[in-house]
Amino acid sequence: MGEVKPMEYDLLENREFEDWLVKLRREFHRYPEPGWLEYRTTVRIIEELEQIGIPVIWGRDLYAADCRLGLPEPEEDRAAVRRAIEETKREDLIAGMAGGFTGVMAVIEGKQTGPAVGIRVDIDSNELEESEAPEHRPAREGFASVHRGNMHGCGHDGHAAIGLGAARILCANREKLGGTVYLFFQSAEEGGRGAQAVVKKGLLSNLDYFYGGHIGINQAPFGTISASTYGFMAGTKFDVEFYGRASHAGKAPEEGANAIAAAAGAVLNLLAISRSGKGISRVNVGKIQGGSGRNVIPDYTLLKAETRGGSPEVSAYMFERAMSVCRGAAQMYGCDMNCRIMGESRNAECDGEMVRFVERSAAELREIKEIIPASDMGAGENITFMMNEVSRQGGQATFMLLGADIKAPHHSSTFDFDERVIPLAARLFAKLALDLKSEKRK
Repeated sequence: MGEVKPMEYDLLENREFEDWLVKLRREFHRYPEPGWLEYRTTVRIIEELEQIGIPVIWGRDLYAADCRLGLPEPEEDRAAVRRAIEETKREDLIAGMAGGFTGVMAVIEGKQTGPAVGIRVDIDSNELEESEAPEHRPAREGFASVHRGNMHGCGHDGHAAIGLGAARILCANREKLGGTVYLFFQSAEEGGRGAQAVVKKGLLSNLDYFYGGHIGINQAPFGTISASTYGFMAGTKFDVEFYGRASHAGKAPEEGANAIAAAAGAVLNLLAISRSGKGISRVNVGKIQGGSGRNVIPDYTLLKAETRGGSPEVSAYMFERAMSVCRGAAQMYGCDMNCRIMGESRNAECDGEMVRFVERSAAELREIKEIIPASDMGAGENITFMMNEVSRQGGQATFMLLGADIKAPHHSSTFDFDERVIPLAARLFAKLALDLKSEKRK
């Protein structure tokens, strides 16, 4: 790839820009929404993009509808729609995304010729109850979640703000921008549910370059970035339903088939699956629920679980063993079982040439003190579907880690991060796209 040329930040190194981004992050944090239910979040992103002057694609134009995984139950969706309309007064927008069609794609056209560049940020929250402890900054400073049972515990509130900051920079520098930037504000990253439907819609066709990033992974300090990641784990998120027969637990226990017993047997044996010697493997059961009362043989139990692997082969092995365990547990207790795939992740590799370009471009940002060529992700990330699609078509992709001092582990009730990373990452994301203007199309 060509030489990186310095760019001017004519309006960006200022407090107003940084305060705007922090304010946005705190607003997103205060009103978290889980995957496919990010109605308020999507409305606010659209409003900000339109105010900047950037056209957007949203609603059913964003997804191959049948490829969306892990959709919420209809009543949960309706409740989220009602709440978002009450909070935003934008029924005109929300009506067009009801049914789990959240998320936005911004289209920023440069004034010069150049490549097609894709950027992805994710916007969904976790299903967590946020801490109310006074030492937790969001609680202390008044921007903790007001949506009970939901919290931004993974930094996606910061990612959404980063995307808007990058959009503002790029829009202000259209004269210097070559080609077109497609900026994806993706729904339902958690659980591996959203990217597949974007890919199947064909919106990543003909991208020359593609990148994204994540705040706080590996606990690198502010001012450090990793230009790429490795160790993306493939995996499958699944729900298993056990169907038994209800009966009186005292008078006729022999007539029942205990669905909780089947699920409990499955849990113990899932966690006992022999790990693979061919690579990293993981299995977890995160939730089990069922039954109606202590004197009734339970006829239904739901089990939520996942398997992971460091390679496609190991991932497939773990999932196949999990299904064998669940079928055996159901048969042992005279029950039926059904499995539903709720989410998926894939292995992926960053492109070396793109990584070296990121290193050169990022080195010109004064706040970046250390650039690590590659870091271990050690988890799944839904962006891998997008990365693999871009690579399949001959483009180049990378996924960066953005250093930020964090106060607690990701996916915990006290997660928080150093907000200085937001404007820095926005400048980095925009600078990469602007520096790519001199690159030749494939």
